[in-house]
Order: sequence, then C-alpha cells, then structure tokens
Amino acid sequence: MFRSDYDRWKDLPPVSPDELRQALRQFASGVTIVTTQHDGIRYGITVSAFASVTLEPPTVMVSINSASQLADMIKEAQTFAVHILAEDQEELSQRFSAPIDGDEKFGNLPVAEGVNGIPILNRMLAQFECVLDRTIQVGTHVVMFGKVVGTESHPDPAWPLLYYHREYHRLNRPE
Repeated sequence: MFRSDYDRWKDLPPVSPDELRQALRQFASGVTIVTTQHDGIRYGITVSAFASVTLEPPTVMVSINSASQLADMIKEAQTFAVHILAEDQEELSQRFSAPIDGDEKFGNLPVAEGVNGIPILNRMLAQFECVLDRTIQVGTHVVMFGKVVGTESHPDPAWPLLYYHREYHRLNRPE
C-alpha cells in the first residue's frame, strides 16, 4: 500500500470492540501457557495469541495484556517459555487463566528448569524456550517476540486443545 493510500483511509472509524470480538470468535486457536521467572517467583498465564514468526532466526510471538503482571515480569527476566496444551489439559488452561498470584498457579505441578532457568511445565505437546528479542505496545497488549533457544516436543502424535467461540474444543480423530 502506498503512503497516499494510508493517508486516505487512516481516518476511517474502527469497528467496535464487540464487533471485533464477535468476528474473532470464528477463529479457532490453539491454547498455550506462557511462563517466566523473576526474583525466584514463577509466573504463568494462558494465552491464545501465539504464532511462529520466522524459522531464520527461530522466532515466535505472543501477545499479552499489558495489565497482566506477566508482561512486566517477562520484560524484567528477558526470558519466557510457551507451552502448547494437549486436548486433556483444559483444567490446566483454566488454572493459568484464573486470577491467582505468581507461584500459586503452579501448585504441585511437575516443573523442570529450562536452559535459561525459567519454569518448564512437563507433559505438554511442545514447549519453546525463548529469550526476549523485542516488544511492541499495541493498544491494551504487548506483543513479545522471542528468539527460540530450546524446544521439546511430545514424542507420540497427540491432539491439541483448541479454543473456539469462547469454549474449549477437541479435533475429531480420523477413524
């Protein structure tokens, strides 16, 4: 798009938050948990806004509400991990989306330490250990780009937990 096109359209009114929310409900997404650690306290939150950005260099992206304590903790720690949830981990997603402070969300979950010292949840479909590369503030959220410095994938084919139309869903398995 040429700059003159932008100038011509930049004053168009945006859709309302409710209109956008309704349209976005039509997009099914995977469910992830993002974790970090700062000053010895572990933090985590459920996030659906996750994407691969590029393979060279290996980079992923998450979008986190600026009001979330996790956004500030990732900025301080400069590291984070993204965990892809399996279809039987809905309870885990709900736990990490609840308004519970720091370490309490982890409870008695088995947690390992990643290559950069951050908490890694066990038994996920996949996890990505990241070093924060850059952040961009966009409205109410911080878009965080992470250079992937470690990964682990579930060794057996498994099925992801999906979020669609404000509910959890599972893929129909082929027969």
